Amino acid sequence: MTIKEIAKLIPANYRKEILETNMITHAQSTASDTGMYYLFTIWKNYVEPNADMKVECGFCLERILKNYNEMLPVLIELEKESNLLNGL
Repeated sequence: MTIKEIAKLIPANYRKEILETNMITHAQSTASDTGMYYLFTIWKNYVEPNADMKVECGFCLERILKNYNEMLPVLIELEKESNLLNGL
């Protein structure tokens, strides 16, 4: 699965919120970070719903945050595409 395909699994309203709040940039891979908890929840619900992950797993949080950081340019691209379509 490509990064773009993974990004598209996340509903547009969540992608927009993640970008508007700069959540990926500010998140820290700890369970106590509310932004990271939000990112984890979205990942668990839409990207890997069958994965056995727990928010207390530091390794899981690091992996998810790394994936979001790699996906950030694609999320921005998808939001720009959405804005262009909404402007028509």
